[in-house]
Amino acid sequence: AKVIVTHDTGLMHIAAAFKKPIISIWGNTVPAFGMGPYYGNAEVANALFEVPDINCRPCSKIGYKQCPKGHFKCMQLQPVEAIVASVNKIWKHV
Repeated sequence: AKVIVTHDTGLMHIAAAFKKPIISIWGNTVPAFGMGPYYGNAEVANALFEVPDINCRPCSKIGYKQCPKGHFKCMQLQPVEAIVASVNKIWKHV
């Protein structure tokens, strides 16, 4: 794959291990916990998307299958157009 689009799970870490460009989408967890893609010293294009300023986020260190608040705004409000634009931008340079 030229670009991996994934949420913050094992797939993201596997892609990073293979030095693949990653578009990571963060919902109920946050990259501030230090669990973002790790490339070592390699320079690999990647983009991280999260919805800022939601007071219930993070609701978990490892994520939930369902939103404890019932609204799942951390995913519903993701900037889909920006994510697609980021994929297209990285795709052109790989």
